Amino acid sequence: MSAGTGAAVLSGPSLWARIIGLGSIYGKTLRDSLRAAIVVGGVAGLFMVGTGAPFGIAPEFATIELRRQFIAALTSLPLAVRGLLGEPINLETLGGFLSWRVGNFLPVMLGLWPVIALSGTLAGEAAKGSLDLLASTPQGRRAIALEKLAGHVSAVVLAMVILALSTWVVGQAFGKLPGDAIPLGAAFGQVLLYGLMMLLVGGVAFATSPILGRTRGMAFGLIVLFASYLIYSYASLSPLIDSLSPLSFFDWTAGHRPLAGVSDWPAIGLIAAVDVALMAAGVIAFERRDIGGVVNVRWLRLPSLPAGVGGPFTRQLADRTGVAIAWGIGIGLYGMIIVASAEAFSQMLTSLPQIAALIETIYPGLDLTQPSAVLQLTFFSFGSFIIGLAGASFLAGWASDENRRRLEVVLSTPRSRASWAARSALGVLAAIGLVAAIVAALIAIAVVTQAGDIGPPVAGISSGGGRCDRSA
Repeated sequence: MSAGTGAAVLSGPSLWARIIGLGSIYGKTLRDSLRAAIVVGGVAGLFMVGTGAPFGIAPEFATIELRRQFIAALTSLPLAVRGLLGEPINLETLGGFLSWRVGNFLPVMLGLWPVIALSGTLAGEAAKGSLDLLASTPQGRRAIALEKLAGHVSAVVLAMVILALSTWVVGQAFGKLPGDAIPLGAAFGQVLLYGLMMLLVGGVAFATSPILGRTRGMAFGLIVLFASYLIYSYASLSPLIDSLSPLSFFDWTAGHRPLAGVSDWPAIGLIAAVDVALMAAGVIAFERRDIGGVVNVRWLRLPSLPAGVGGPFTRQLADRTGVAIAWGIGIGLYGMIIVASAEAFSQMLTSLPQIAALIETIYPGLDLTQPSAVLQLTFFSFGSFIIGLAGASFLAGWASDENRRRLEVVLSTPRSRASWAARSALGVLAAIGLVAAIVAALIAIAVVTQAGDIGPPVAGISSGGGRCDRSA
């Protein structure tokens, strides 16, 4: 037996593995988020390309005079419609047009990702039991939370870098008049705003999930995201909505549009401070509470069906009843606010005959004196998007049966796969129908109080739920 053999030397993970790999909690989190970051940044960049390409190609943007004529037509729209896009600033330039056309709606779409990710990075893993194993290592809870949070923040930064470079390329490719070129610094200044907005709503979910659970934490993040956007967008509809404007972070940062040549760095500092405070609150909440422990707040309890285990249909519907009711109430309240502002909106339209004529061309026979007309113009498209998001969340829950290995147990009984799939799908569709029914009921109540005809809005909401069913 040779005594000359050297002892094996254990080496730690490489620097690259610690940064993006299995060498650290941070690296593992960033590695898991890398694909999502690239997809989010790439899709957002395609939005910029799709918006900027016509500006550089279409003949109506060939000269500054033609641009001004086109912009004049856009800015003549009622404030309630223009509010969805934000304050028009330097629209004659490519950067100004980009910041106005996608500047408000893009953060809403992008904000869904950090809400879902940060609500589940701690609470979701705690529910699955994987966090217990991680916490049994020498890693402290604070280090676990900070490294996971840093991984997600780095993923958001990566997505925003991709978006900033895409925006800069759009300026180089499609800018053809003086002022169209987009400086790289302006592109990064714009996406800094988007990133901080995304982290704010994600921070809300991150801070509340360790206390209330992933589902409720995600709900709070989505409420803050959509409420902030809608308050800012529809502030001109009524004094009631306008009085809520200080609560909207879209209102805080309305003056920061580097692509359009204007900046508001104090507002950026404010939203960054709120981000840090929310993330610190989430770390402290995780550090001081039992892993997986959830506070049962009575008024936050969601109702459910009592017979949830009678079969795939009843179980799927029962599991989603509470969430469906919450989605329905939230979307319905949004619709009720729109209906309450219908009279002011109708008066605004009638004061602009050219806009009324344009609406008549697009929607023949639309009675602008009815709340249903206001719902069609200001609620239907965005409301359908939110209902579609609800349907997507129900489908994700349905798919989790297979991902979490529950389906193997179910299919070990005398039940075919086709039977399980069909009945489970019907349960999901029933939950979507429940959302549509609640929204229709709340809006019908609001329309009746305004002495309007409830038939058109209820039929429209039902068709929106049907489209969501078919997409599901």
